Amino acid sequence: MTDVSELLAALGRQIRAARGESGLTQIELGQRAGITGKYVSEIERGTREVPLRTLHAIVSALKLHLHVKLERQRPARDSGPHALPRHVDDVARGLARVPAHRRAAVLGIVRAILRVVG
Repeated sequence: MTDVSELLAALGRQIRAARGESGLTQIELGQRAGITGKYVSEIERGTREVPLRTLHAIVSALKLHLHVKLERQRPARDSGPHALPRHVDDVARGLARVPAHRRAAVLGIVRAILRVVG
């Protein structure tokens, strides 16, 4: 089960990445969303809960769309022969969220790291 702190941290990472891609500082994003730069910082670090109205303002300021999806909890990962270890599964899911035009570059970096450590 994912706890709230993990969700807040994941949300913060997504907001930080989108802000970076937009070329905005935390202060600039805060001004556009009607909040302070300090509040943006806390959200990006996952240390602050975000009301839906504030999240919507941030997403709009980043010129993005907010998509909310409710899912049934997945059963515990099985340990069968085809199950991926949790950290590998997490990396694969993260990679799937990388925009297609950047995915090849990220895969190249991962492959280079694996050559160094492997």
